[in-house]
Amino acid sequence: MKNVMTLCCRHGSASRREILYRPQGGGYRRAAFSLLEVVIALGVITVGIVGVLAVFPTALHTAHSAQDETRAAHIAQSVFGSLVAGAPSRFNAVLLPPTSLSIDLTGSSSPTSPTLYADNDGSLIPNSTNAAYAIFIYTNNSVPGFSEPATANLVTVRVAWPANAPVANQTFRDYVRIISKY
Repeated sequence: MKNVMTLCCRHGSASRREILYRPQGGGYRRAAFSLLEVVIALGVITVGIVGVLAVFPTALHTAHSAQDETRAAHIAQSVFGSLVAGAPSRFNAVLLPPTSLSIDLTGSSSPTSPTLYADNDGSLIPNSTNAAYAIFIYTNNSVPGFSEPATANLVTVRVAWPANAPVANQTFRDYVRIISKY
């Protein structure tokens, strides 16, 4: 019977453990990574890291652009609030509290130079020395739907940045509001 087992298994009297852990090819082989596997793994990791790092400049540009857009809207809202708060019935010589600048809304239908400036924090300043934003104020005294020109002004506040750049290199947003006091 032992001969039958030997013929079937061809292992003779070797135990199951010896059969499972017998080295193949005559020598012992350690489990390790080959040089090729290490190079391929490093290549995959490098491609992943470069891909992630390539996103950072785009993300920084987008964040900066969003910050400028938000700040421009806040600046325009501040200018509109000051104009509405200090506007007499004919909109002449409106004083803006933060800067004490006088703006005649009836005479600025197409300004060629900035009316105001704002710094990087969005605070209104009187000159362009530390300005990050240039503010142009356009008005239209003949507002559709208003019968008397003295009762309403269509005011456009253009916020442009960077303030000291040539016009062709500036980004700007226009904010339009009808300012009316009866």
